[in-house]
Amino acid sequence: MVTPFISYCKANHPLSTKFIKLIRSDAYILEVSRHEDLTQLLQGTDSTFFLSSGLIRKYIEHQGKDITLDFLSEENLLDSDLFKYHYLEGQELRLQALEDSRLIVMPHVLIKKLLRHCPESGFVLKTLMMGKIYQLNQQSALSRIPDASARYQIFCSLFSNPKRIPGKYLASYLGMRPETLSRVKASSELN
Repeated sequence: MVTPFISYCKANHPLSTKFIKLIRSDAYILEVSRHEDLTQLLQGTDSTFFLSSGLIRKYIEHQGKDITLDFLSEENLLDSDLFKYHYLEGQELRLQALEDSRLIVMPHVLIKKLLRHCPESGFVLKTLMMGKIYQLNQQSALSRIPDASARYQIFCSLFSNPKRIPGKYLASYLGMRPETLSRVKASSELN
């Protein structure tokens, strides 16, 4: 059941038998339902999570409104350490499954074992972190584009299937009203 993570790692770097055995023995699957709030579920663990299927929304509540920070689709990482930090005026990070989702849970103890006993772990970790840094840089650049239509078009080119995301959450992420997003979508479909 943890095969998607092993396949992802193998695609980026050769893996030792020991690495694969440790993942298979110590990692486990967590399945969550659509609309489920994952905050408490993930907050109480000391683990890293690899999203093997589904879609998760990261958000905060600010002055009574949801502000979507990110969407995580397949082959994305989350870590329970994210919950140690506060955002805008002490707001807590929240997570919501937008689709039925499957996460591969890797306790931090497992990560430490991998780093200690499997030399390729450093390369795998570096690949995962570089991908995340690249994604964060793209998001940062996207948030600074002043034109709503251009922001939407660029988001569509970066996110593999934007139709998976409910409009109100996408509008929040792109920093526009749902009505504006509807007009932008209609205009882009005409062109």
